[in-house]
This record gives sequence, structure tokens and C-alpha cells, in this order.
Amino acid sequence: MKKIFVLTAVLVFAVSQVFAANFVPTKMVISAPSHVLYNFEGADVTIPIKVTGQPASAIFLVFTKDQAGSVSKIQNGYLGWHYVNKIDTCVYASEPIQMDIGTNNYTWKGKDNDGKNVAENEYNYYVWGFDNVNFKIPVTRQISPNPWGRITVMTHDEAGKMLNQPIIWGGSGHRGGNSDGTLAPGDNVKWIVGSDPDDASMKETCTTYEVADPGGLAFNPEDFDKFYKCGLDNMGNKAVWAWSWVPNGEAEKILDFGDDGVYKFSVNYPVGWEFGPGIVNDGGPYLITTNGDLSGTSAESELIFIDFEGSEVQRLDLSDWYVDLNDAEAGGQSSSGPATLNTWGTYVVTGAHSTCLNALIDIYYEDEDDAIIWANSNGDYTGDHNFEEDSEKPWVCNDYNVGPYKYNIPIEKNGFSFFPSFDMGAVSFGLYAPDGTGLGYHALAAETAKQKLDTSVISGGSAYDGLLVSNNSQETDTTGWFWVGYDTFKGVISSQVAVDEAAPAAFAVAQNSPNPFNPTTTINFNIADAGIVSVDVFNVAGQKVDTIANEFMNAGNHTVNWDASAFSAGVYFYTVKSGDFSKTMKMTLLK
Repeated sequence: MKKIFVLTAVLVFAVSQVFAANFVPTKMVISAPSHVLYNFEGADVTIPIKVTGQPASAIFLVFTKDQAGSVSKIQNGYLGWHYVNKIDTCVYASEPIQMDIGTNNYTWKGKDNDGKNVAENEYNYYVWGFDNVNFKIPVTRQISPNPWGRITVMTHDEAGKMLNQPIIWGGSGHRGGNSDGTLAPGDNVKWIVGSDPDDASMKETCTTYEVADPGGLAFNPEDFDKFYKCGLDNMGNKAVWAWSWVPNGEAEKILDFGDDGVYKFSVNYPVGWEFGPGIVNDGGPYLITTNGDLSGTSAESELIFIDFEGSEVQRLDLSDWYVDLNDAEAGGQSSSGPATLNTWGTYVVTGAHSTCLNALIDIYYEDEDDAIIWANSNGDYTGDHNFEEDSEKPWVCNDYNVGPYKYNIPIEKNGFSFFPSFDMGAVSFGLYAPDGTGLGYHALAAETAKQKLDTSVISGGSAYDGLLVSNNSQETDTTGWFWVGYDTFKGVISSQVAVDEAAPAAFAVAQNSPNPFNPTTTINFNIADAGIVSVDVFNVAGQKVDTIANEFMNAGNHTVNWDASAFSAGVYFYTVKSGDFSKTMKMTLLK
């Protein structure tokens, strides 16, 4: 009898393995020459672009290269819709091009968007593409998109090593406390990408307590078991809590954060408008959240920077961008957040469902006037509000009664950002180039005009890279997050022959050595492209205390030394920034 039982158990296990359907996508990869030689004499140049895995609706773009230093607070376009500051800018962007699997030859005529010949120089070029042919496939049916909540996609571990399987984290997304005014429980969720989308046992939860939870978790870059949330407490304040993750249990409050485990800040807008970005971290010393009113009843708009001890470091006033009293007088709202945040390197991209405005902000700005890197407002159609000729509120930006409703704005490895575009017809998302240039609206396969709840991205180099989208546009099979093939490529166009062996394979920053140290230490790093490189040191409060380097460097390996004789013992962070790339690491000074 015992033998029969064992055999049955083996058969059951085998059958379960047969019917288990783990998520294994066919990844889209776009590749092209890293360097294109061109004489800039107005002739055509043909560039072979290879697409594997999935067909692509693609856009070809040409950008200035290493010219960011010459760009300072430029605002142009219809209604001044486009603002750029200290960033390379778009020279040319094609219309969408349908590319098949295999090699596709794209011919650029050497002209800019105005039809003029591009001057001889060195340029970056991009190929952006997504699968608009094949229908989206489920990643997980155990976590559903929430337009008032957020997910956090983790692609690397604490040491910066890429995870073989990315992790999706989400807040509970609930709104409203208990009837007696006490904090209500909500289950935060964890999902390992690649698991069987239908296997409920693969979803891990951890319970926290708050009145309202807009979702979005941030993590301590030194210990991913420690996470942070921003929501409402039972006194009407916004609050940031620090927790230790307990798998399938109740989170443990980290009491040495803030005041007994919580940092609070007062808000001047009504309860019911508490949905917001939650909180984010760029891998450095800051937690970032917002004080942004969407109701139109106040004139507040701020980024709030908090350290990992729960103390406020600084606030960045964004009211000049997200508050407009004229919009309120014209029938819209005076304020519009921001209520969405996503980080990219040392930058954070901002926006809200209720505004036409999206912006890219330098987290480590030295001067508030230089904090905004790009902004896209009304005037270019992409993301615009009240642009129709028959609009009752012409060009009013802050208006939560019209589309597109931009519930989120993720940003990917090469700086392209996009937002779900509900109430714009049978389109899926709007797109911005790395300098904020609007690139129109795009539709996934079988798209309809139904609601688009959210859009996110896996962009870490794993086998699962692609877009994450909701599926509310269909009549059935709407539960969960779905995957669509997606990729971008970056290369160089110039009249000079490239010397590839002179450049390292990738941007990389090594751990300082020795570490701990007293009083000097060495920092080694590689940069892929020549340009201005900065190496800055921050204390645990997120304040910059020293600049080791801020100068032009050639591509290759570099070494800088930090003499900390004048500084107190303790933990410090150093950030190496080169072009679009940056990395922050921790070091310890002993005395």
C-alpha cells in the first residue's frame, strides 16, 4: 500500500509540473551599429536595425551628444510647451516605422525636424520600439493595477547585481481607515516575475496599517528587507512609515525611524485626495515623496526629501510648475500635484492624472533654479489637456475632468518615459523622448477605448525586460499585470572613425578601497563616453559635503582619492555621475 501511495504522489507531482505554466516571454531585442560613420553632406545614410523576438513599431531619433552644458533654461514651442535645461536635445524624430523580425534598413536623410541639413558633429541616435502586433500575455493575475496606487519593479539586488528574476512590489492600495478612526490593515504584495501567473501560492504578502495607502514602496538600498510607505495617518497628516518585511505576516515597525517609526507632514488639502505617488528611492541617501494637492483648493506643490533616519532634509518648491491660478479661473483647478514619481539614475520624473505637465528633476540639484531638467506642458498634443478646437476650457492644463488621465509615468533605461492614456480613444500610452520631446500616442494590439489603469516597465537587462500593462481594454481576462515586448537602443553617429577598444564595455563604479578607511580612500570607475564627470560625497542626511571631481574626462578607467581628514567618523555616500549614468555607493570613515 505504501508503494502505491509513493507512486501516486510522484505522478501528482509530475502532472503538476506539466500543467504549471511559468511566465517565459520571448524578449524583444533591438540592435544596430554602435557607431555610424556619416559625412554630413546632405546625403542619405542607411542604418541596419536588427529586431529579434517580436516585431516592432519603432521610432528613430537623433540627439545632440555631450552638449548638455551649453543648454540653459530654454523654453520654446507652441505655448512654450517644451522646457530643457542641461540635457542633450532631440534633433530629429521619425514617424513610427513598422519593423519585422530580422534586419530592417532605415534611411536617415541627414536632416533635422525642420528639414534642414544637420551640421557636422557627433550625435547620439536612438531606436525605440514596442510590439504592436502580438497580444499581451499575463505576468501575474495575483496583483492587479490600481490607478491610485503604484508598483515598484526591482531588477537588481543590494550589491547592484542584476536579478535573474525581477520582483514586483505593491502597496495594498486601500483608501479609508476603520470606522472608529483607527488605522486599517492592508496587505502589501511581492511577486517574483517568471512564476506561474495563476499560482496564488506564489504571491507573498506583508501587512501594514494606515488610513490610506496610495501604494508604491521604497527600499533601503543597503537592506531590501526594510521598506517605506507614504500614506495618511488617522489625524489627516501625510506620513512615512518604516517597516521590516515579514513574509506572509505582519510587518515590524522600525522604531528608530523618525518619531517612533513615522515621519509626518501636514497637508492643506481635503481628505479624499490622498492618492499620490507613495514614496521612491534612487538607490542613494534620499527617500522622496510629495506634498501635491490635486483638488485645486490649495497652492502647494513640493518634493520632500527624507533621509533613512526619518528626518526631513529639504523641500523643492514646484508651485511655479504645478500651480496655476489662471487655470482655476478658467474652469480647471489651481493645483495638480505632482502625484506620480519614478526614478531614473539620479533623476525623478513627475506628473499626475489631473495635469498636462510632466517633468524630469535632478535629485541632487545644487541650485533650485537648475532642478528641472525638462518639462512638457500644453502645446505639442502629447499629454495635452483641452487642446481640441471646440474645448470649453482652451489649453487649461490643470483639469481632472478631461483626458488623458496619466495615472503613472515610468521611465526606462535610455530615458524614454510614457504614461497610460485613458480617454484618448483606442490608444494605450503617450510617449516622451529622453529630453521630454512629445512623441505622440501608441496602441498595443487589439486596443480599445476602455480605461487604461497603469503602465510600468521592466528595464534591467534580464530575460523579462518589456512593458507591464493592464488589460482593462478587453471584455474578459482583465485581472492582473500583462507583458508586451519592448526595447530601446542607443548608438553614435559621427564623421570620425570610432576606436572601440578605447572605451570600457559599460559604465561601472567599484566599491571604494579601503573601506572602512581612515583618512583616505580610493574610488575607481569606468565611463563609456567622454564628458563631464562628477564625484560627490553625501552624509547620511543626504547633504552634499564634498566634491571630489567635476571635470571633463575621456572614456575609460579613472581613479579619484578622497581625503576625509576634515570630516567626522561615520557613514557617507559617494555618487559618480557621467552623462545619463550614475551610481551611489556607501563608505565608512573611521577615526
